[in-house]
Amino acid sequence: MIFAMKSLIIVFLFLTLNFRVWAFEIRLSTTVPTQGDTLAVEVKGVERGSKYSCWFNAREYPVYPIEGGSLRALIGLPYNFVPGRYAVLIAEKGRGRKKRKKYELLTVNRKVFPVSYITFTAEKRKLIASPLNKRERDLISTALKIEKKKQHWEGKFILPVQGKIVGKYGVKRIAGKEFLWSHKGVDLKVPQGTPVQAANSGEVILAEEGFYLHGKTVTIDHGQGITTIYLHLKSINVRKGNKVTKGQIIGRVGETGLATGPHLHWGLYVHGVPVDPLPWVEREY
Repeated sequence: MIFAMKSLIIVFLFLTLNFRVWAFEIRLSTTVPTQGDTLAVEVKGVERGSKYSCWFNAREYPVYPIEGGSLRALIGLPYNFVPGRYAVLIAEKGRGRKKRKKYELLTVNRKVFPVSYITFTAEKRKLIASPLNKRERDLISTALKIEKKKQHWEGKFILPVQGKIVGKYGVKRIAGKEFLWSHKGVDLKVPQGTPVQAANSGEVILAEEGFYLHGKTVTIDHGQGITTIYLHLKSINVRKGNKVTKGQIIGRVGETGLATGPHLHWGLYVHGVPVDPLPWVEREY
């Protein structure tokens, strides 16, 4: 009888400890993402007061609280991400005891991006090699590194303008026989002067009138590492530091900078990584 009681106690302790080790649960938005996708990692069943970290492909990603008491990390997979088998690791940052860890496997699939041949005028061509471009890239890069804990966006994002997509995300741009770059957003063709809406709520962190290559530019921080950018504007209606709401007019479509005609370049970044923005219009993150 005593032996049986001891056995039950041992089993109970084992199950209790095992539950503590695997108490939280990881849910991936998909286990088969493709290049250009955004991967959402939700951590459920977390302990109050505990902190967690998310690791993917040798990089740590911030984990933020969301509604319902869960935590979430967002991971951007750029167009040139190496396809293959990967693991998402969630680790608890414990105090005075062994950290609890758990992982989920996923497979990043290759996506075939089209090739686009474009022709620039001699004047526009000069913009590509201009030494002034470094300042623009540095300012944009600095803005994209901003990380704020609070989520400002609500629900699905909206298209800044309703126009034809003439430049898809990830398309390989070639001028003559020279490869220029892969496209980091989508180009929406609409008449010059068309009002541009904020794709979601946030704070303006960049509003530049004098960019040489990118043209008049607005960048909005939506919180938790999510940023949108609007290029080649004719005019800008907001200033750095302004709070904007989804659908608010932030400028008007133009063809400033390296543009072959009136259109809006719209990009979305996850922790500084350019991803396809269209899935953000189709689903909530």
